[in-house]
Amino acid sequence: MKVFINGKIYLERDSFAEAMIVEGNRIIKVGTNDACLQGLTEAARESVTDLKGKTVLPGLNDSHLHFLMTAEYLSLLPITDVTSMNELIKRCRDYIKKNKLTADDVLYTEGWNHTTFTDEKRMPDRSDLDQASTEVPIVLVRVDRHVMSLNTAALDHFNITVETRPSTGGEIKKDDAGQLTGILTEGAVDLVKAKLPKKSREEKKELLVDTMALANKKGLTSMHTNDAKDETIEETLSLYKELEDEDRLSIRFYQQVWFNNGKYLSDFFNSDYTFQQGSAWNKIGPVKFFIDGTLGARTAALRKPYTDDPAAFGIVTKTQEKLTEEVTLAVENGYQVIIHGIGDRGIEMILNAYDNTLNGQPNTLRLGINHMQITGHDLIDRVAEKDYLTYVQPIFLDDDIPIIRECVGNERAETSYLFKTMHDKGIHQSFSSDAPVVSFDPFYNIQCAVTRNRLESTGKDPYLPEEAMDICAAIDAYTYESAYASFEETEKGRIREGYLADFIVLDKDIFTCDLDDIKTTNVLATFVDGKCVYKTGEANEK
Repeated sequence: MKVFINGKIYLERDSFAEAMIVEGNRIIKVGTNDACLQGLTEAARESVTDLKGKTVLPGLNDSHLHFLMTAEYLSLLPITDVTSMNELIKRCRDYIKKNKLTADDVLYTEGWNHTTFTDEKRMPDRSDLDQASTEVPIVLVRVDRHVMSLNTAALDHFNITVETRPSTGGEIKKDDAGQLTGILTEGAVDLVKAKLPKKSREEKKELLVDTMALANKKGLTSMHTNDAKDETIEETLSLYKELEDEDRLSIRFYQQVWFNNGKYLSDFFNSDYTFQQGSAWNKIGPVKFFIDGTLGARTAALRKPYTDDPAAFGIVTKTQEKLTEEVTLAVENGYQVIIHGIGDRGIEMILNAYDNTLNGQPNTLRLGINHMQITGHDLIDRVAEKDYLTYVQPIFLDDDIPIIRECVGNERAETSYLFKTMHDKGIHQSFSSDAPVVSFDPFYNIQCAVTRNRLESTGKDPYLPEEAMDICAAIDAYTYESAYASFEETEKGRIREGYLADFIVLDKDIFTCDLDDIKTTNVLATFVDGKCVYKTGEANEK
């Protein structure tokens, strides 16, 4: 038994408790100090922790990220902070020299974002990367993972020619003369990813364990991870299962199973996997599809053309008929579905597929849309009417604020990233990071949600400030709503009697601190299943 007193324990909007008791992996009592101390034996009093007024939240739950990818990404050459084309080229050149790479190696890394470049705001192409090396294959993936840049050596290494055709959509870009630029988009990136050197199972497991420790340090106790994909589904799911069997999980995982290529669907539905199969630590979740790309890459599918490129509407990865067919197949097999939709055309196609599949029946499988960025009130109303779930990433405002209006114009910008509107309409809206696209630090996400600003733009020109969520709604989106998305809202997501003992202790009062200081919040202690999996020297956990 563990007793915690003198805390500011968040229960739900405007409701707090002083104390709680944990026994085993459950919270068995929540209330006042006196109520939780009453009747304790002397031995039990030895287990009392004085929280000294610190704020306690339910464990945070990221409802969409790529955790294995994040673990692997953290071992790569860092380029997310690169702010110019010249710096990107130099960093690659220096890395090749330092690590003595040869033509037999591949320099692969992720994270460039040309919209932050100060010299040339364009995507790096083969001519740029050839300046870093003409011998070592270089493969650089954009921060959103929807665009890939290759040098000439990499095009040769991966046998990509002007005749190559991607089988899963996307584009191998060519210049006006019909020659390869070295830029691949969407499904075309799989031509390279399928042939990249693979880490061993043990290396992947160790990376997962190390990254779980980092996630615990940031207050994460659960996450919906989107790693298992197409031909790697069984291999990837078995990594998590082995770690569970070895009692090495310190995060609870809900597996979003990703299909870029529909040819793998039937095999999956005919396998031994079933929806919700597993334990409270690791279970099979929804089927995940894509319909469009991203705003920064100008591949998000729009109903009207891009304002800064009137010939471009973005891309769709499949027809309406194919998307509806795949959604129907998943639902008929009893699976929840989550679909990537950023542009208003893509979102509309998702809603059409869901509406046609359900045919007026209630959304009992909690079908949902991931991202919901470039919207419109008509689309939001359809989501609210049919009770579809949304998975949103306020942290994307940090990158997108400088480009939203130039991409889609003022009219569409005024009806995009409408998180408060969705909340006020009663739409189930959970928060996620989509890491490694961005950091999985939840406090960055929360700050962007409540300030509607970039992380470093304190008090300056917030984007649609009337769409700022309050702190309670933001925390609920990271706890209760993420639990709702995995059908676990009666097990976790609140500090409540009978719920799993997943909670965190913070170094500041996130409910009263300056909104621009939320990003600096530190976690003093993280508890999962009643056990302390992380603590600082400041934490007074006995």
